[in-house]
Amino acid sequence: MEQLSKELSLPYTGTEQDWDIEMADSNRIDEFIKFYNESNLCDDKKVAVMALILSSYDDLLNENNLEIDKRWNGIRLILKSEKLIFNDLIEYWSLNDKKDIIDLFKITPLVRTINTLE
Repeated sequence: MEQLSKELSLPYTGTEQDWDIEMADSNRIDEFIKFYNESNLCDDKKVAVMALILSSYDDLLNENNLEIDKRWNGIRLILKSEKLIFNDLIEYWSLNDKKDIIDLFKITPLVRTINTLE
């Protein structure tokens, strides 16, 4: 987390419990996606950066009361292309055991489509 925070100029202090949620920034989603796509990341770093992207995207949806925006397709393609390494993230954001919309993240319906779309 420390190295990624330096590379992404994030306000990391070392005391974060949920790095991806605390470092999320809906204004930097495009930058985070570009970093993911242009960096040679190991699987652990891919997961960390994708967690940051998903948290930031969920913030964007909440802040703007959106259901989806143009960036989702790119995020979805990354998730689908490396689904095995992102399985835990997909499960986390999918909240498959929850049915009531009040219990879901704003991004949950989108993430749930990862397993159903071709």
